[in-house]
Amino acid sequence: MGNQERFRAYLDESENSSSGIYVVGGFVAEATVWDALEPKWLSCLPPGITSFHTTDCFTGNNEFDGVSISDRSVLLNKLTEIIVGHEIRLVGYGIDAKTYGKLAPKAKENEFLRNKYAAPFGGVVQPACEAMGNLPTPETVWNILENGEQWEQCAFFIESNEYSASANRTIAELRASTDLWFRGRIGTETYGAKSGPAGITLLQVADFGAFLAAKHVSKAPEGKIPWKELYEKLKNADHVYRTVQADEYSLKVLHQTHEELKKEAAEGRHYWDDI
Repeated sequence: MGNQERFRAYLDESENSSSGIYVVGGFVAEATVWDALEPKWLSCLPPGITSFHTTDCFTGNNEFDGVSISDRSVLLNKLTEIIVGHEIRLVGYGIDAKTYGKLAPKAKENEFLRNKYAAPFGGVVQPACEAMGNLPTPETVWNILENGEQWEQCAFFIESNEYSASANRTIAELRASTDLWFRGRIGTETYGAKSGPAGITLLQVADFGAFLAAKHVSKAPEGKIPWKELYEKLKNADHVYRTVQADEYSLKVLHQTHEELKKEAAEGRHYWDDI
């Protein structure tokens, strides 16, 4: 990490297939906070669990096969308490995947927000940077837009998947955009697995955050193990910064704007020409 990267964001994806919501979410905190949290997280995992996967813990699948509902519920509460005991904040950004699929039907590369992973990934970077604090005022934001910001940066840690190249391109575009006040806060990004010899353990925490953000955004019903009380524990302890949903209406409006700007560009015009 760079010398200025005082903060870290660990991000993961989650999908609520029943409601058609696709979310990228996780947590943001200072690096020293993450360093203190990691050993406590690992020590909380029961024997036989090589990597914590939230969905498996809730449903009793894979490494949690045969583990009782009671024991899984206790573990989820312990992990939530570990998070509550540290100054980290939840961020999440979800899109209506069904609507997005109609507007951008290609699996990997569309003109409109690239793909279903890149769209919420690009959306969650701003709240992650905002969660660092020290937000600009209306009086200072224009100076930042013009001259950039000399402040701490946030390093991003993301699970490797088929969309890693999309995430890399998206974050590079955000970092280079002079229209975004938070561009200077975007530090390096690192891709990896949740476990294994070179695994990034704290991506397991991101998995937990993305899961809860997706449940909250999609207003998912409770299962055999309730999720709402875990989310509420985080919220009541001021550990939820912001979770956002780009719903059907929002995506259609954004797509219309995208098409209008594309048309203006093709005609050699620019938005500011009319202002």
